[in-house]
Amino acid sequence: MKNIWYNTVKYIVKTGLFFTHKKIKVFGKENIPEEGAIIFIGNHQNALLDAILIPTTTTRNIHFLTRASAFKTKIADKILRSINMIPVYRLRDGKDSMNKNIAVFEQCFEFLKDKKAIQIFAEGEHHNFRSLLPLKKGFARIILGTLQKYPELDIKIIPVGINYDSHLNFPSSVSVYYGKPILANPYFNIEKPDTSYKTIKAKVSSELKMLTTHIENLEEHDTIIKTLKELNVDFLDPIATNKILQNLDNETPKKAKKQKLNWFTPIHIFFRINSFIPLFLWKNLQPKINDIIFTNTYRFALILTVFPLFYLIQAGIISVVFNYKYGLTYLAVCIVTGLITTKTATLTP
Repeated sequence: MKNIWYNTVKYIVKTGLFFTHKKIKVFGKENIPEEGAIIFIGNHQNALLDAILIPTTTTRNIHFLTRASAFKTKIADKILRSINMIPVYRLRDGKDSMNKNIAVFEQCFEFLKDKKAIQIFAEGEHHNFRSLLPLKKGFARIILGTLQKYPELDIKIIPVGINYDSHLNFPSSVSVYYGKPILANPYFNIEKPDTSYKTIKAKVSSELKMLTTHIENLEEHDTIIKTLKELNVDFLDPIATNKILQNLDNETPKKAKKQKLNWFTPIHIFFRINSFIPLFLWKNLQPKINDIIFTNTYRFALILTVFPLFYLIQAGIISVVFNYKYGLTYLAVCIVTGLITTKTATLTP
């Protein structure tokens, strides 16, 4: 029954992502073992969207560690746990709460023993840099603890690079790169463990830096981003972009591409007029988002809930005033124009 609920939510979320993004490209799915203990480790630049992109682009049933602050209410706690989310506590949640991670880790040991999959963002926090931050050691502690209890178990790490053409705007595109599996066992000495976990962190970090755009010099981050945009790089292709970064001083800026006439503009205008109330709500909500990295998370939530609810109400009114055929036609028009807008519009704030 739980798997049915998980898969139902998964496909609803997948539909929402489809209507939120212009393109979702997935590479390296052949690198994901169909069975066995796995830890997916991804970079973290776009809040909740990162967390749901991995489960919706794989066939594995995934348990994922989520910031404990999301579990504050009883309702949220119950819903999140029902879809395999596990609260993980950070120092900012209070020093006393850190002890709760012991139980969380024990739970992860058992998931891996049962050859299930876990998802972790090892940077420890989301950010708006096109760069990989130093990895925290939580994932390594989970692997070591599991191997100490179950030394015969093979644990594989799948590095995941998540790349957006824009982290904050709509409709953005995203590429997900699954790297080759890393067998974690050889990196751990169960009898005399190195609790700094330098070797495994370096290995995973190295792999992730190849799967996502990585700007080493954060002090020059914004300047480098400006240069990359002048070169018209494709941020959805981290391999090509990283090659350019290695030789950035010798690159010649390209002429800006002329803006082509968008023949779908009338449909975009109709969509905005037809969606006036949801867009008005978004216009008022957006300035109140304290952490801008959550911008697309809130936008996704509105697209998944408020927009379809508004169209259903409108369709119901039309059905009552005229007849259900007109109501269904209107609903179909809403879906088609919304889809066309998402897939053909240019990026807007």
